[in-house]
Amino acid sequence: MFTTIVAAFAFSAPGRAALRTAASLAKAHAARLHVFHALDYKLLHLQPDGPECSLACAETEQRFAAEHGAELAELGAAFVCRPADPAMGVCKLARDLSADLIVIGVHQGKLARMSYTGITIMEKSVCPVLLVPVKE
Repeated sequence: MFTTIVAAFAFSAPGRAALRTAASLAKAHAARLHVFHALDYKLLHLQPDGPECSLACAETEQRFAAEHGAELAELGAAFVCRPADPAMGVCKLARDLSADLIVIGVHQGKLARMSYTGITIMEKSVCPVLLVPVKE
């Protein structure tokens, strides 16, 4: 059913829950998994291929590989990080890839914390969005 899945990822409990769920679905459906991480808002004004952005991306990719690379190795998941509004970055990647599903983690019982990113993804997404609730 799914051929391309995008996971919205942050180094947080909801981000890790979204990643686990997306990886499980990708494995079950033999789908391609793309993991998107938005870099700090402070980098938005920089050129994406500039040295400061490149360094931030490299450091983030290394951290992601160290923390999650082993569990995703068999899937061949792609990790994408760039300076972006998290919601719009996820939606753009999903659109560019013709994704079938976006997976995001949300704080269970704290809808206000999902107010911008989660709701914007749900409003702007070109495909279904799966919310993975997490108790912290």
